[in-house]
Amino acid sequence: MRNILLRNIFKYFAEVFKREGEVLQSRCSFLELLILAILINEGELHGYAIHKQIIEATQMQWKPSIGTIYRLLNEMAEKGLIARSAAGRRQVYAVTPQGTRYFADNSINPLTRRVGVIATVLKALLSLAEKNPEVLTPQLKERLKALRKILKQYSELLVDS
Repeated sequence: MRNILLRNIFKYFAEVFKREGEVLQSRCSFLELLILAILINEGELHGYAIHKQIIEATQMQWKPSIGTIYRLLNEMAEKGLIARSAAGRRQVYAVTPQGTRYFADNSINPLTRRVGVIATVLKALLSLAEKNPEVLTPQLKERLKALRKILKQYSELLVDS
């Protein structure tokens, strides 16, 4: 039940972003936003490391091919969203100021709409967990602890002014 719930939540968001991607194809894609987020969080990375981060972030529920990743990295470099440089035999990618603006402009609205859904699903799941703690898998607990850490780290930004 736990894994099915997580899988369904991920499928829901992937489908919503896919539908929005069809409408906003010229603006951005979910994968572009995820790559930019990874580069903003991690700094410079080579393509395979980005691929591994995507698989880790999605808990292997979404595994775009390495060819898809490299094709998108090339497109993003051509658009000026990321910079590409040689590091030995590998190409290393880093987000550019234009990529940072693009990420902020294109991630806020979809994220704002999804947070309400996530909060509702999470509240229901935690309510179930009060009665049946087995509902929370170790993986989900780990992800929720990471989320709590991030929210705590940036809590000052969440205070109303």
